[in-house]
Amino acid sequence: MKEKEVLEATSLSHSTLWREIKRGNFPRPIPISAGRVGWRESVIATWQSNPLLWKCTEAA
Repeated sequence: MKEKEVLEATSLSHSTLWREIKRGNFPRPIPISAGRVGWRESVIATWQSNPLLWKCTEAA
């Protein structure tokens, strides 16, 4: 998913999205190409199912 799609699906603002990623409360994006990132729909769906209990399990 592109950032715009993630923002629409989650109702988060751009600033909140990146702040929550930094805090480890939202899935990190994956690199697509130089300067471009995206998110897997399945990971966003998992976060949406329970955002308060979601924890980042990826290596930073």
